[in-house]
Amino acid sequence: MENTEAKGTVENTEAKGTVENTEAITDTGEPGAKKSRHSGKNGHKIVLQIGAIIIVLFTLVTIAVGNMVTMSSFSTALSSNMALFSIYMENLGDTVEAYKTMNWLIDYWRDNSKTLIKKGIGKESDDDIDDILKQLSRVYPKDVTEEDITKLSPEQQERFAIYCYYEIQDIYRLYQDDDDDIAILMAMTEKEGDDPFVLLSNTPEEDGVLFGERENIDEIQEVIENTTVASEAEVWKWAFSTPDNQMLFGKSMPVDGYTGTSKVEMLGVFSAEMIYEDMVYTDHIKKDVIVMMMFVLLLILLGLYFIVPRPLEMVKKCVSEYSNTKDTDELTRKLSTIHSKNEIGAFADEFTSLALEMDRYTREMERLAGEREKVATELNVATNIQMQMLPQVFPSGAGFVVSASTYPAKEVGGDFYDCYMIDDDHMALTIADVSGKGVPAALFMAVSKTMLKNRTIVGGTPAEILHDVNNWLCEGNDSCMFVTVWHGILTISTGELVSANAGHENPGVRSGGSAFSLVKTNHGAPLGLVKENEYNDEHNVLSRGDALFVYTDGVPEANTTDEKMFGEERLEEVLSAVSKDDAPDAIMQKVKEAVDEFAGDAPQYDDLTMLCIIMNP
Repeated sequence: MENTEAKGTVENTEAKGTVENTEAITDTGEPGAKKSRHSGKNGHKIVLQIGAIIIVLFTLVTIAVGNMVTMSSFSTALSSNMALFSIYMENLGDTVEAYKTMNWLIDYWRDNSKTLIKKGIGKESDDDIDDILKQLSRVYPKDVTEEDITKLSPEQQERFAIYCYYEIQDIYRLYQDDDDDIAILMAMTEKEGDDPFVLLSNTPEEDGVLFGERENIDEIQEVIENTTVASEAEVWKWAFSTPDNQMLFGKSMPVDGYTGTSKVEMLGVFSAEMIYEDMVYTDHIKKDVIVMMMFVLLLILLGLYFIVPRPLEMVKKCVSEYSNTKDTDELTRKLSTIHSKNEIGAFADEFTSLALEMDRYTREMERLAGEREKVATELNVATNIQMQMLPQVFPSGAGFVVSASTYPAKEVGGDFYDCYMIDDDHMALTIADVSGKGVPAALFMAVSKTMLKNRTIVGGTPAEILHDVNNWLCEGNDSCMFVTVWHGILTISTGELVSANAGHENPGVRSGGSAFSLVKTNHGAPLGLVKENEYNDEHNVLSRGDALFVYTDGVPEANTTDEKMFGEERLEEVLSAVSKDDAPDAIMQKVKEAVDEFAGDAPQYDDLTMLCIIMNP
């Protein structure tokens, strides 16, 4: 009891220290607490400073983006022209290939070019061609087949070839506008390295020579080659390099309808009306803007460095040194040299105040640590006293072996057991669990244990004993604490066990050579709650080799980290697995090991107490 009073005094001292510590930490009006030199003045300074820089940067970026958009529009226009021109050429190719006699026409134009030029060919009349089509039973010239051609006379073949020539030329001219932006021709190359043989063009010479001459069209082929390799993003760069300061696009397509040994293809060139000098000027502007932006960006980065990174680096360095030296005065001196008129300067001031508070807090914690160490020492003494209240040496005799153990969840627990001889032939066995933990439970435990033992020695059955002790504990129990109790009296000579249960766990019994099992008993109410509670006596006989195992709820209610409980079924499994040769200590040790293995890293949830007796082992 003296130990418990001492414990209460210690707890009061600790609580008082905590209150004092709280007051010390929250009292910022003490000397040494530094008020921020930036408080209430520059709450948004850093935002304004960085905002001004961002506005300048945004303006420059807008100019640069506008310039980039202009250049992008050039590229987009060129890409659109290239795509449209490709569609023109593909449509024209489809139209030409629709002529079933294209293979024959190309060979005829090539073989008879000089004769046709010498005659000064002109377009045949529609009536002449109609007669030919009527003779061949065809509607359009493109429907005439090479087999049909063999049915015509040489004169008719010539008129048919001339008519088709002008008809296809008219188709070519459909893709020519007033400004002559598109030039399309059909050429044949017979040998590698020779100049192409011009067969057809949408821009004939004024003298009427339409075909039959070899032409050097390297420039057209160069335009086509450049167009082929130019990507959408780079085509305007290639256009700058054209000698006549214009952008030219080109495309070549083989004439699939021709199956001869020579190479026949359609060549097209498109000229865009976009002035070279304007684009070069725009390109120079872009370069100047880029250089200017790089210079301004350098100035902006330098300004940002002095606004944010540099003072932050100074704060970081001061904090790092403080973490090693814990020199608050030196920290205060260095942080006072940071003159940033923004939130970083305010942060430096606030950190200085925090360091002063931490210094005061550390001293307070050191004082409390000394008090806690004193409390721990006194709790250790209290624990030793409480353990000394429990039997350390158990009754012994030829007819039985008994032992008990307890493992409190805190330094001072609320579980207890008792085992003592009432007379030469009767032994009292008690195990109990007080509500709560710590010092209050220990106080109630000491009172309950003393009352139970004193009442048992007077005499009576376990039910009568529990009835009287319950009434005593109810008197003055304003805190409404209670204790669950299993109390039994064993007659050693006969093995008869009379017991009563006040809300405690079911005992484990091994009898008749069978394994342990938990025996359900009549449970009365725990002691200390309501006066005049009645309890029932249970009668059992323990023969040679029989055993009794009683325990507190710390065994079945042991928890894992995920809140799973050990449970009565698992306890039965452990007890059933013990050997008949195991002594009480060995049985209790196996149960404790099983509980520890099940709980794993989870802290002990409740006091754990066990008592075991074996008859005539």
